[in-house]
Amino acid sequence: MLAACCITSCEPKVPDGPGQQENKGEQRTLALTEFSMLNARQDPVNSHADGWDRSVLKMDYSSLVEVTSNVQYPNYPRLRTLPDGSYILFWHNSTVSDANGKDTHYALSKDLKNWTYMGNLWKSYDVTTSIGTKDVRYFTNANGLVLSNGELLVVAAFRAVRAYGKIDAQADQGLIVKKSNDGGKTWYGETEIYHGPCWEAHLVELPDGEIQCFYSESRPWISSSHSGTGMVWSKDGGTTWEPALGSHFRVMRKHWWNFKPSNSSYGAMNCYTYQMPVGVILNNSKQFAFAMESANQRVANSSGGTNDQFSVALAFSKPDGVWVNLVDDEVLPREQRIDSLVVRGAAPYLVQFRSGECLLAYGGTDSKQHLMIGSPTAREWGSAFDGLPYRGSWGGFDLTSSHQVIGYMRDSRISAEEACIQIARFNLDHDITASKNSVKVDADNSDWSVEDDALFVGSKGDARATLRCSADSDNLYFLVEVMDDKLSKNDFCTIYLCKGEKFGATSRRIKVNLDGLKSVSNFAGSWRELENCPVSAKAAYDGTPTSLTDIDNGYLVEVCVPRSEVSINEGECLVNFSIFDAVANSEDSVKDTNTPAGWLKIKGL
Repeated sequence: MLAACCITSCEPKVPDGPGQQENKGEQRTLALTEFSMLNARQDPVNSHADGWDRSVLKMDYSSLVEVTSNVQYPNYPRLRTLPDGSYILFWHNSTVSDANGKDTHYALSKDLKNWTYMGNLWKSYDVTTSIGTKDVRYFTNANGLVLSNGELLVVAAFRAVRAYGKIDAQADQGLIVKKSNDGGKTWYGETEIYHGPCWEAHLVELPDGEIQCFYSESRPWISSSHSGTGMVWSKDGGTTWEPALGSHFRVMRKHWWNFKPSNSSYGAMNCYTYQMPVGVILNNSKQFAFAMESANQRVANSSGGTNDQFSVALAFSKPDGVWVNLVDDEVLPREQRIDSLVVRGAAPYLVQFRSGECLLAYGGTDSKQHLMIGSPTAREWGSAFDGLPYRGSWGGFDLTSSHQVIGYMRDSRISAEEACIQIARFNLDHDITASKNSVKVDADNSDWSVEDDALFVGSKGDARATLRCSADSDNLYFLVEVMDDKLSKNDFCTIYLCKGEKFGATSRRIKVNLDGLKSVSNFAGSWRELENCPVSAKAAYDGTPTSLTDIDNGYLVEVCVPRSEVSINEGECLVNFSIFDAVANSEDSVKDTNTPAGWLKIKGL
């Protein structure tokens, strides 16, 4: 009798026979918990430093949206989360033939899906230059930072189009900032903070309140482009800036060989590179790490001109966070650089999670976004994987919580004329710690806490699921919550448990659906379904699985696994988790289900 075999704290008792229990979920209204509400316990900084190479990032497919309203030729998008939980999106527009930007625009949203276009952040206008010529001022590369006091500081590069590249017209090029204290509805304090040709400014606020602004410096009179990265800084919240206008403080650069094409007015020469800087202050340190676009060679093309080939590099400040002003022909010391982390890539972006994992995005030669996860020091990196789904350029991140980041990128897969901006949430899956709780297995999630560690799957369809784990002296308990507006009897989720990085007889594959326990299998050369296994489950669902015309909510399943069924090593076992969505006819898993190598750990068992 299976009921006699099940440890008494497992509820409910189940009858004999294959399937271990009567498979019938209860239909009722459910309050399901989105991943963004979970992992609420604040772990120590760099809590996952020892397991960063197991961590993965999963896109929430249901959050994917394309911003098209009032967007024409959008380039260089940047997105920030505002203090009230709403969002602001910047971009500049150009023409099909010139992506360098003319006017900057912005939009606001409360939910990432519906955006209200707000107009120009900066708009081009006619000017008389400092050398007395008639010209037009263009704006580009709008970017923002929410300061610790809640104010929004934004920066953009400006240039005089016809005077660009003239050494005596540097005052007509530069950086300009302004602020908002109402989330972008109104602006004040417009100030020019740097003079000289430049692009791609990035803002960082230090713990003491100092604001540092890094930018790609372009000195076309020496190299035609790609001249390294400089910085300016403010110690009064962005009101005044150093060094003085017209001065330069150059901090990150290396040499590269500028090939001379036959039709160029520039001679071949050693020039500087390291541009498009995006950086962070590494956790538990004062040291900066920057992802850089690095020109590695200039090659002739079939039209007699040239094409630049880029790599993605990393640059580091000194450990104390101090930058040295590079003068004359000085470059960043070799020990402060990783010159080609990605041999062929461009437009990088770098953030770091509180748990330690660094996250890098860049554009590949296939015009798609690629991601990499790195160590807390940003010196070691895992393999690249896909980010946002559509081809484009100029992507980035906004880190919104300890386990969630918003990714965005220009989407030009159809054409430059029909380009838009793609946005989606990405969720961090890493080792989890089981909570200490004896769970009543009754398909009620009220005895679980939002502070529980959780895993996420749902990058291939609108259905998405979370997994939490708790344990007592007798059992392991799992809570599966599935958010799905098109339920089907053929939907299911799978929990995989394994002792080590090879499958064995003690490995378990537990499938559950909206009716409860679907099957339990062990591994004997392949997965084989077990009969009379003392694993129990209870399910509830909210919706109509037999209809695809209504909007459903989802389902949840509580699972009880006796410790006798799980091989635990020093309080840990490996876990994997997947969801199959029948409507999308797709399955998404945290890790590769064909091998347990690299699976995440459940700790604290």
